[in-house]
Amino acid sequence: MPANLSPVKPWYVCVCKPRRGALAVRKLEEQGYEVFLPMLTQWENTRAGWTKRQQVMFPRYSFVRCGRPEQSVGPIRSTPGVSGLVSFGAIPATLDDATLAAIRSLAERQAAAVDEKVHPFQSGDSVEIAAGPLKGMSGIVSAVAEERVTIMLSLLGREKAVAVPAGHVTLA
Repeated sequence: MPANLSPVKPWYVCVCKPRRGALAVRKLEEQGYEVFLPMLTQWENTRAGWTKRQQVMFPRYSFVRCGRPEQSVGPIRSTPGVSGLVSFGAIPATLDDATLAAIRSLAERQAAAVDEKVHPFQSGDSVEIAAGPLKGMSGIVSAVAEERVTIMLSLLGREKAVAVPAGHVTLA
């Protein structure tokens, strides 16, 4: 191998203990490992209205690779918060850079798509009104504004556009 090319370092799939993913990531980074924990941004309806919340894309899994050429994967297994590595027999499963780049790109595109919206509704979505005087009625979103959603409801045998606060609406 030419002196100017370094060997390709594979990514390993790390299994974290339940609810210990953040601890595992922090401890692995402190040891000099390169760690990637892909996140998803999702909408959550709270009392204050629709808010964005991040959660792990693959619960209990993260991706890790050695940060230095001489570094071993052995200490990963005894890191606080880590259960072990995904393995096939005694051989740890690996991912190449292209696969990890695709996962990273997917997470970034998903986060950007959620960030563009003020709340999770789009024209044409089927929704249900969850609060207020029209609670329990279903309809189709016809327009979206920052704080209100206009819904086409069937009232007294006719289609009627009704503007409702976004916090009162849930996806059907």
